[in-house]
Amino acid sequence: MNTLIRLLLFIIIGISSSTAFAANPKKYFEDLSSNPNFDYTYVSPLMLQAMGDQYLSQERSGGLPVKSSQITSIETISTNGDGMNEKLWKAITSIKKDNKLETLTTKKKDFYRYDVFAKLSGDHKYFTNLLVITQDGAENVSVVYMEGKIPVNSNLKYSLTQ
Repeated sequence: MNTLIRLLLFIIIGISSSTAFAANPKKYFEDLSSNPNFDYTYVSPLMLQAMGDQYLSQERSGGLPVKSSQITSIETISTNGDGMNEKLWKAITSIKKDNKLETLTTKKKDFYRYDVFAKLSGDHKYFTNLLVITQDGAENVSVVYMEGKIPVNSNLKYSLTQ
């Protein structure tokens, strides 16, 4: 009987740890984090949980109306001189391909470009993945990638078209 209990406990622990490992999101830009030409930030699911239920940015200043409790990960990278880096664009392509992201909007003016890609949840109430790429000339690039339950509402639509 003790052997059976130990075996069941071992199986439960094994399943729990493999589930926790599988829940960790892929870090697409981590390879570039050691490059001095890039500023890289990753916010883990645990850190987002620790933040509680607060807005990540102020809606009145044009930010997305998203609470930390709705996001499972955030990854950002930016550069002011290495925007044509092949690894950067391969990572962006991987995000779009791996998560089957669709273009929401593209804005171009002179040397400025703003692209937003997303994947919609099955019930069409949330974006499960959101990728925003801002380019100011060929060398200056900023990328924000978020996973979670980002609500589709009029405020988000307004933010995307600005």
